Amino acid sequence: MTETITAQKLLRFGLSADASTCLVEFERDDGAIDRLAFPSSQLDEIIGLLLQVKQIHAEKTQGDQTRSVLVVDRVGVLVQPEAAVLDFVIGGAPISFAVPTEMAIQLMQIFQQKLPAQ
Repeated sequence: MTETITAQKLLRFGLSADASTCLVEFERDDGAIDRLAFPSSQLDEIIGLLLQVKQIHAEKTQGDQTRSVLVVDRVGVLVQPEAAVLDFVIGGAPISFAVPTEMAIQLMQIFQQKLPAQ
């Protein structure tokens, strides 16, 4: 049987000294402090799963709003020959995406067609 542990409050997060393990410290319902640890190599998978949970939550709680959207606070762009790197800040956390040049050109064309001219 699998035990479900409910985190009442997230307290801290970070990496082990050698950056091989991600650590999340949380407070349980009973006030006890517990830790979740997982290999850093699984970080992209964990983020993907959390984004899927966010989407499912939006579908169940927002009625006809079926898209879960993260709003960007700031953006930076670095154009390289092989890709455009987009640096976003979302809720205070930085996240970067490398978009292959061909796809970046497609995005630029879509923006030019869809966004109102200034």
